[in-house]
Amino acid sequence: MKLRKKMIALLTAVACTVPAVAFTAACDGGAGDHQFTVLAVKEATVKDYNEMPVFKKLNEETGKDVHWTFKTSSQYSQNSDPVSTRGIDAIYHAGFSNLQLSNYGKRKRIVAIDEHLNAMPNFKRILDSRPDIKEALKSPDGHIYSLPRVEEMGLKQYPNILFINKTWIEKLIDSNNLPANVSLEKSDLVDGLDLSRAQFKSLLQKFNSVDMDGDGKAGNASGNEIPLAYVSGNWQGNESDLIASFGVPENIEHKTIVNGQVKFTVEDEKWFNAFQELNGWYSEGLIRATNYTRDQDEFLAYGQDGRYGAFYWWEKETVVKKDLHDDYIIVLPLKDDDGNRYVGVSNELEVEKSECVVLSTCKDVDGLLAYFDKFFEADYSAQLNYGSIESGAFKAEKENGMLIPNDDHGNQSADDFRMQNAPYGVVYLTDEVWDKTVKMESRAKTRLNRLKDYVKPYTYTGATNIPNLNYSESELKDLSTYEMSLGGNIRTQMMRWLQSNSAPQKSEWTKFLSDNKASIDKIKEINQNAYNRYLEALK
Repeated sequence: MKLRKKMIALLTAVACTVPAVAFTAACDGGAGDHQFTVLAVKEATVKDYNEMPVFKKLNEETGKDVHWTFKTSSQYSQNSDPVSTRGIDAIYHAGFSNLQLSNYGKRKRIVAIDEHLNAMPNFKRILDSRPDIKEALKSPDGHIYSLPRVEEMGLKQYPNILFINKTWIEKLIDSNNLPANVSLEKSDLVDGLDLSRAQFKSLLQKFNSVDMDGDGKAGNASGNEIPLAYVSGNWQGNESDLIASFGVPENIEHKTIVNGQVKFTVEDEKWFNAFQELNGWYSEGLIRATNYTRDQDEFLAYGQDGRYGAFYWWEKETVVKKDLHDDYIIVLPLKDDDGNRYVGVSNELEVEKSECVVLSTCKDVDGLLAYFDKFFEADYSAQLNYGSIESGAFKAEKENGMLIPNDDHGNQSADDFRMQNAPYGVVYLTDEVWDKTVKMESRAKTRLNRLKDYVKPYTYTGATNIPNLNYSESELKDLSTYEMSLGGNIRTQMMRWLQSNSAPQKSEWTKFLSDNKASIDKIKEINQNAYNRYLEALK
């Protein structure tokens, strides 16, 4: 599972209070007198970076005395001007928006990294060989103000796979209690189960009315069994592909590119049709309110004991405990009434800006950037992303010159292991690295195969994700204004339609579009212009 979003939430860290601007040594056990001090936003479960073998090796190899200090996500988010934090030289997991990067850079409060490439041979080589990455990292003035995270696997564009509880269906088969419109034998219950949306709904109705877990209470009576689970609006495991099954290229931003044109799915009547039908699913209890109130940690914790009839997620192995993995199988994207299947494409990007910024107050910018430049080397990138060799993330000995991941962490899940041992952040992991230097995790390979076989073939025709685009300063300001209001309006309207006592009327949808037309048109115009410039720049 891709965990960075859990970290850039923005992470949870040590339990001490830090003033809004000042840095205090008490929070990190005493900063002392060091050559460089880097502020990181860190999970409480993640080990102290200063004690991680990968950072000790980096200090030794570069000859740099880099000390790490930390803030919690709440402390960091409450600080409206983290660049003013005293006593630091850089911010790791900075998470700045494009507008923040532009503003801080224009005011020369953070370093224009492209002016120091003489100190960064690895990063310079990346920019020279990958014009797409170089273009993605630029701010409106043409400068690069942050170090990126690059992890290319082809996974993030498809963050949802639909899984269904095979054992519950077997129980319905054994009791001769399958829905009238569903004809299944136990031999059919393998990955790639073929269901229409109507058949899927009928199975959820059974999951909701029959005592599937044998506790003496039907699901709709006790609430213990959840017919269909997801985390609404989450970067993974969201409801987008359920909505897409009505014939739209949905993602959580409701914004995508179709045949070179920026589109909003909310303008398609089929998008509205989804809420007309799903309103009934909600009123029946097939979709629960908890899908909209639980965060992903709560979703994962509740699902461990196999209480979900079906769920959308990145992989089933994260959602249910190990001895229940075989209880769930993959469902193909749901067929619509005409027998068609659709999935949208996420706008989650494999090249992510703003992982690290260096403050202009740093007394040796070249020295610190030379240290960070080592992060882009394959061995270091792998250990930053998965955990050090010493921690058990990789086998001690390479095979044919490649780092081999250790997939067995005992009773600890791979996700929990990584959250404790991997700092993430600035890495460079591409096809070339996977081919020559680092063997991909087996579960990543498994997911790639699942997507190839059961998801990607049903991508909405012509749909692609919106890449990293360069915007002018005025465009960034307009997007900051229009996107915030539009996103809130869409979310509010979705919930109103879903939870209303009766199915929404078409007139409500047309009024919603009329009320938000200015924002929709402006956002499309800005993104289309930026996309056209992006294509031209890559020629």
